[in-house]
Amino acid sequence: MTTTPSTPLATDTLEDAFRAAAGRFASGVTVVALRGPSGLYGLTATSFVSLSLRPLLVSVSVNTGSALLDEVRAAGAFSVNVLGEDQQAVSKYFATRGRGFSQDAFPGIPSRTEVTGAPVLDGGLAWFDATVEAILPGGDHETLVGSVKAAGRRDGEPLVYWSGGYRRLDPTDPGSPDDRIAPLSAALSEQLNASGLSPADLIDAQLALEPVAAELAAFRHDPETLAALRECMRRAHEAAGDPAAFTAEAVAFHTALGRASGNPAIRAALDTLVQARHRHYAAGTDDAATAHTNTAHQVIYDAIARGDAEAARVAMTEHLAVVRNGLGPRKASLTAAEQGVRA
Repeated sequence: MTTTPSTPLATDTLEDAFRAAAGRFASGVTVVALRGPSGLYGLTATSFVSLSLRPLLVSVSVNTGSALLDEVRAAGAFSVNVLGEDQQAVSKYFATRGRGFSQDAFPGIPSRTEVTGAPVLDGGLAWFDATVEAILPGGDHETLVGSVKAAGRRDGEPLVYWSGGYRRLDPTDPGSPDDRIAPLSAALSEQLNASGLSPADLIDAQLALEPVAAELAAFRHDPETLAALRECMRRAHEAAGDPAAFTAEAVAFHTALGRASGNPAIRAALDTLVQARHRHYAAGTDDAATAHTNTAHQVIYDAIARGDAEAARVAMTEHLAVVRNGLGPRKASLTAAEQGVRA
């Protein structure tokens, strides 16, 4: 197939052609936010880049006339918030000229702090909390380079900006196998939970899947999924003392492990156990279980992070054996394979 190349109009200046060409690059939409000497301030930006993994750096370009630049120099920290498709109003607010500074909160836009003290907006697809590493000149813009101190994400679709307007991803795109299977997994999870999946059956299913998932995760050694596992552990530590919240974070670790495996079938199978895990784990969550779970998850993560597949498999199997004992009388002794690991 051939296409006709586009050309600038005869009356276009080079700047006009540049603007038109740059507008053809689709980008996500972010809000850069900070707390400076004058108060809370933020602006909408599409020039965000995840700059480096080692060290963790992000960058975003800001117009030299923006009030944000003097504030960020004084504050020494900022957040970058990646907006979801349902956050057009947030994007428009922070793109409005002359809105000034806020003192206690952005109007109608909840936020919180994580590590640096910069405001992190609630409801975004992702966020990066960073200290200022450098501010680099670049014509009529300056580029903030941030050293990332914390980050997080949620599921959802992004807000996209292209050719002067907001866009959405193609709704007819079938997506990845994970995307297509997810609704089926969620429905099956509900049905398994409603059918009264027993603790013994739950643990048997986990023993069949999760040691392999841990092993595959160690082989893959993927930075993004490692970060997701770390985030689950961080939140679990914060939730200690709150059984319901801790249970949710402990279950999230096991779910994240399915994603870390990189295998859509294993991920889908583990997703079907989510509701049953919530129900049975909650019944056994106490101080001792919390301490064991936090320690065991750290051991499993450490093995995955250093790429030790065998240690990851063993650590997960041993963790599930302890969990099984904590969920009540066992219907049967450990499987031969499990005994071999624990011998």
